[in-house]
Amino acid sequence: MVIGLLVVLALSAPADAAYQPDLQSAAAAASLDESAIRKVIADYAKAIENKDVELFKSVKPNLSADEEKRARNAFASIQSQVVKITFLSIDMKEHQAVVKVTRRDTINGSIPGAFPQTFTLSKGRTGWVIDEIGR
Repeated sequence: MVIGLLVVLALSAPADAAYQPDLQSAAAAASLDESAIRKVIADYAKAIENKDVELFKSVKPNLSADEEKRARNAFASIQSQVVKITFLSIDMKEHQAVVKVTRRDTINGSIPGAFPQTFTLSKGRTGWVIDEIGR
C-alpha cells in the first residue's frame, strides 16, 4: 500500500518538478564571470598605458617571444598612451568568451581614431585570460 501511494505521488507530480535549475545561481555565476572578463580587458589596457610587459603577459600568458618583442618596441617608441575600451558584447559559452570592443587610444596627446577589437578568452584554474587579440 505504501509503495502504491509513493508511485501515485511520483506520477502526480508536475513533469517540471523533477528538475528546477537554480537560475539565480547561474545568473550570479555569469555576472561574476562577466566582471572577471571586464577586469582582464581593463588590465590589458592598463598594461599598455603603463608599458607593463609583465602585466601584459599575466592577462595574455601565451604571448609569443615575437609578440613580446613587438610590445616592448611599441612601448619604447611612445611617450604616453591612454586606452579607452568600450564594451560592445561579451559572448560566453562555458569556459570560452568572445569579447567585442571599440578601442580608442590617445597616443602622445593625439587621438588617431577608434577601432574595433575582438578578444578570445578562456577560463582556466587561475581565472580568465586572453588567448587571442584580433580586429
